Amino acid sequence: MAAAAEILAKAGPQDWRFDAFQMLAFFRRFDQLGLGLNAVETSDDELFARTGEAALTMAGRNEFAASHALLTQARSLLPAT
Repeated sequence: MAAAAEILAKAGPQDWRFDAFQMLAFFRRFDQLGLGLNAVETSDDELFARTGEAALTMAGRNEFAASHALLTQARSLLPAT
């Protein structure tokens, strides 16, 4: 997740970079605390799968928008650190 956020922060649209850097900091902090080692269950697996499919469909048109959507959802599923 941190790597995806870093790509978005460095190469994504200028107006999304601030949010991307916030996500990058979040995922790096999450990884450093070792929380990434514990599996996290989603509260709604079907919704997560449908969102992922929609993001991949959108990726053909705008991969940065798809990446942003998936990172935002992933951040919402992880506990705050």
